[in-house]
Amino acid sequence: MLLRSFATAVLLLGAASAHGADGLQGAWQLQSGEFINPEGAVVDYASQKLAGTKILGDGRFAFTTTSDGKFWAGGSGTYRSDAGQYVETPLMASYPLENGGSYSFRYTLEGDVWTLERWDGERRVEREVWKRAR
Repeated sequence: MLLRSFATAVLLLGAASAHGADGLQGAWQLQSGEFINPEGAVVDYASQKLAGTKILGDGRFAFTTTSDGKFWAGGSGTYRSDAGQYVETPLMASYPLENGGSYSFRYTLEGDVWTLERWDGERRVEREVWKRAR
């Protein structure tokens, strides 16, 4: 019985390490999203035919996004997460950086679904839904 409990603990520890302490480490596929454009209108990712992959590991991230199969955006840098807050600090990006170069999101992680929301005061300016890649 003790041996089986030890083996179970080792397996659970290994599973937690594979996804990191925050559960976010690994590969993610973009499922859906929306953002507020400069004119203030909501733009659904589906209307732009956006697809993306994000990789997180050891406090670093990298992502690539395409629009209708053509490169749209990419970036890499560092991230941190704590208590439902996720902050990306790009060190390289294909777009001009805003907000002092860091992007703060509220997030939820439910199983293999990771939902990020970026806010400007009381207004949500971006929402993304990612699914863990298998």
